[in-house]
Amino acid sequence: MKKSFLALAIILALVGYTLYTNGTLTKKEAKAEVGFYAPDFTLTGMDGKEYRLSELKKPVLINFWASWCGPCRAETPDLNRLYNKYGGKFEILAVNVTVNDKEENAKKFVHFFDMKFPILFDRTGEVAEMYQVLGFPTNIFVDKGGKIIFIANGLLPPEQLERKVQNLIGS
Repeated sequence: MKKSFLALAIILALVGYTLYTNGTLTKKEAKAEVGFYAPDFTLTGMDGKEYRLSELKKPVLINFWASWCGPCRAETPDLNRLYNKYGGKFEILAVNVTVNDKEENAKKFVHFFDMKFPILFDRTGEVAEMYQVLGFPTNIFVDKGGKIIFIANGLLPPEQLERKVQNLIGS
């Protein structure tokens, strides 16, 4: 009887330890996929401030872009329009993948398009790698709880982009 009780106690301890070390009891699972929590990051913005994704308590559209990207140039006026139309209900974090761009060109792009949302510089490419960005633009829609609800690889038509923003705000 004592041996079976000891065996059961050891098994329960191992199961508990496994659950604890895998993080299921201590943290949210973050993965750059729909249905998972968005991996957290901190980047410096063009304004010199540091931005941390997890500190934003509203829906977020993470936009990965580069100044030389034609589809990014086509999409930026739509992002500006949506940011102005739904301002305050969501945030756009425009992440320039600076490792594949020049910061001076990114700044010219921002000024040309008069972008009002935070412009962040991913100088090492670490955040783009974390989010498995393979092309530009890539848009990650994150609800106010921090979960990824949609990933758009490539340019979305303006109407579809607006519907996705509306879904994001309503989530």
